[in-house]
Amino acid sequence: MILAILQARYSSRRLPGKVIKPILGRPMLQLQLERLGRIKVDQLVVATSTDTSDDPIQRLCDDLKIHCFRGSLENVLDRFYQAAKKYHADDIVRLTGDCPLIDPGVIDQLIEFYLKG
Repeated sequence: MILAILQARYSSRRLPGKVIKPILGRPMLQLQLERLGRIKVDQLVVATSTDTSDDPIQRLCDDLKIHCFRGSLENVLDRFYQAAKKYHADDIVRLTGDCPLIDPGVIDQLIEFYLKG
């Protein structure tokens, strides 16, 4: 099972809330999730923290009907590990929540390259 985990948190030091800042009237994270909806994976999940500052990310995921995993704010690696464990991932595609221009075709090419060994 190939799991795409998109890491997103509200508490950025340089630009707090950047993942939900509007671009063309929609949250940046929403635009990115729409693009990622085209990649060839078994499951896409947003991984954020249990900190209350990340509640807006949870609400956005709920509104978009996207799975949202909440884990450690400080330990990002553990957050990824726990999300992968919960969703029974065999392979993981690691994504960051501040890249709204990500190219789904390139991600699919990388997955195909990886699967071919």
